[in-house]
Amino acid sequence: MGAQSSSHLGERQCRYLRGRTGAFLNYFMPHYRRQLAMAFLRQISREMTPLGQTGFQLLKSEKPPRAIMHEGILTHLQGNSPKWRESYYVLRGDSSLEWFGSKEEQKCGEESQGSIALTGYTLVASWRECLYQGSTGNRSIQDPDPIIEPPLGFPIYLCHPFRQPLCLCTDTVESQDSWKSVLRDGIRRRGTVLQRKESPDAEAFLDAVKSYRQEKSIYGVDNLLLGTEAEVLTNMLMRDLLPKLRAQKPAMLRGVESRRKWAWRKFLDEVYVLILKLVSSELQNFHQEKEELQKELEKKIRPEADQMLALSNQIAHKLQTMVCGRAESSLCREVEPQLAWVMEELLRPVRQGLGMVGTLLVHRLDSLLRNVRRSRVVAVLKEEVCSLGDMPWDLELMQPCYQKAELYWNSLQGLKERFGFQGTKNLVFSAQDLMQQLTENAVYTFQQLSAQHVSSATRRRQVICMLEKVKGRVLKKFESDSRFAQKHFVQEWLVQIFLPYLLRRLEVGCKLELHKYEKYVFADYSHIITIENIYEDVVLNLLNQKVNSGMDRVAELRSFQPGEKEVTEETCTHATLSTWNLEDIHSTLQWDPDPCQDLLQNSHCEGGAAGRRSGGTCTTQWPSELLDKDPDESERSVLLEGLTIAMDMDVFQTDLLEMDMKGKGSLIEWSKPTEFLKSPCPEQEPGGRGSQVGDIQAQLMADGIYSNVAVKTLPGGLGKGRAVITETLEGDIL
Repeated sequence: MGAQSSSHLGERQCRYLRGRTGAFLNYFMPHYRRQLAMAFLRQISREMTPLGQTGFQLLKSEKPPRAIMHEGILTHLQGNSPKWRESYYVLRGDSSLEWFGSKEEQKCGEESQGSIALTGYTLVASWRECLYQGSTGNRSIQDPDPIIEPPLGFPIYLCHPFRQPLCLCTDTVESQDSWKSVLRDGIRRRGTVLQRKESPDAEAFLDAVKSYRQEKSIYGVDNLLLGTEAEVLTNMLMRDLLPKLRAQKPAMLRGVESRRKWAWRKFLDEVYVLILKLVSSELQNFHQEKEELQKELEKKIRPEADQMLALSNQIAHKLQTMVCGRAESSLCREVEPQLAWVMEELLRPVRQGLGMVGTLLVHRLDSLLRNVRRSRVVAVLKEEVCSLGDMPWDLELMQPCYQKAELYWNSLQGLKERFGFQGTKNLVFSAQDLMQQLTENAVYTFQQLSAQHVSSATRRRQVICMLEKVKGRVLKKFESDSRFAQKHFVQEWLVQIFLPYLLRRLEVGCKLELHKYEKYVFADYSHIITIENIYEDVVLNLLNQKVNSGMDRVAELRSFQPGEKEVTEETCTHATLSTWNLEDIHSTLQWDPDPCQDLLQNSHCEGGAAGRRSGGTCTTQWPSELLDKDPDESERSVLLEGLTIAMDMDVFQTDLLEMDMKGKGSLIEWSKPTEFLKSPCPEQEPGGRGSQVGDIQAQLMADGIYSNVAVKTLPGGLGKGRAVITETLEGDIL
């Protein structure tokens, strides 16, 4: 928390912590090496039996967050004798918070006064909650110490299980809300950095952590498994050290109660920083060793992968004989009766959140098309398309979607008592990550398809038509990906909830007998194939059979079509997904996911033929000023350079001479086309000329694009249906 002049850590304590850290890493790293080998074998197995497409249709965006997510002046409580100090704060894209003496120091690139990663922090309501977190004392005691009073009226408090509290203060409620929002998002992004990686290394590390914890009879996920590799290992060691550290509190922790609590938190922070530094250094050294290890595994595993996989299957059959009866008993008596309600509770928040993302996406794409129609400037199209890239990072827009995931805090409370599940925070973060990733993918796909297809257009009308088609394709792909992602998400978290519980139940009856099967592993393969991994895969397969059958039953009760062919099948934690169709989303543009009508407002969706198919009505709770915000002037992507060619000024502007005014028809006056369309038709008899003009007028007005329209009548008159819409001043009729 910034450099300080004194420390509570003595040399003897530092030596002790270095020794404990070294012993911990010596015990953990063999797990990591074994899991690297197993992850590499799984990767080769997937290459040998490819599953085809991934099941997702949108292009995946790899765009990183902005370098600076937020910045501004904050007052911060810091120091051994804590005082409130004003500094200039910057939240980086990697979710690290830095502070400087002034904005000028930050702009000049000077070194920060301090920095901290947001991993593991939680926003709380009061300063007292920070200091008394986890304590069993009387928190109602009135502490007279003046440091509890912030100098400004809008404080922000973040607490951490092993670190000093982060106590900040702003001068306005708007600034307070803004900082809370970005800090909350930074905590999530930093916490799920490993889970969002799709690499054998990340898979191996998480499996190694799970294996290490299960040896100590600790099952399942919890808040300490969030963060980078070094942060996760530091959290694990800190939890082991905490009882001893509490028993040996430094004698200097004296004074009034709040001062003692502050000093204790400062002491823990120093211990945490020291261990984190040691662990990071060891992992950095292992990174070089890992590259050599992976080369050796490549030479060893790839030529003999068939034999290794065949041996693993043989051992799995032997283990299944031992495991099946005991596992089936627990599954039928304890897990299966709970599947239906857990599925429902897992599905509802993520379905509602993705539904709101769909609503937001529809509004932004419709707004983009309206703005392009109304302007004659080529830069408008580029501005609008490029500005879409900011939407996934706009927390004002995305926060209502993310809040749906927070419903898990209440809906899944019973899981902790029934199954020992303590990963609700991980679950909330995972759902929010899914919402943001699908938003990024949809925006990125729209940008790529726009650049690809609009560049072939030669006239303004064609450009608008192409954008309409791209919008329709993207929304359809988003709908498909939303369905598939919900299935993937529900199955993944059913496994996360029930597999640790099942393994814990089988620990005495089955796991203690695994040593009898070690003899079946060839000596040459012993550092690659482990009985524990095969045993867990056997239990996982049994669990997935119950999960899939439970999903099918729920699908039948919901009158879904479980037999409907999916795009593909996808593995979820090494198991096959069922083809369960989740909550139906009726059409590409009909998003009404939330029954809480008091939070939603109806608004008319303008946008052409796709909008007409959906009935033209969507629900949302975003103010119009957020949905139609101006593009960010600070960022201009070069993604759509091809649009400049297609949207050249000479082509983009309407040319009246192109309207074929060579005597083949008459042109209604352009000066007042709106009045023409809104005026009563001269003849309204059925089938007559006035009736057809009225039909055209009604259709145009229903589509919201009736203004500034020119109508040309071809020879034969309106009575024969020869009226056509040719051009508009502000947009085209497609």
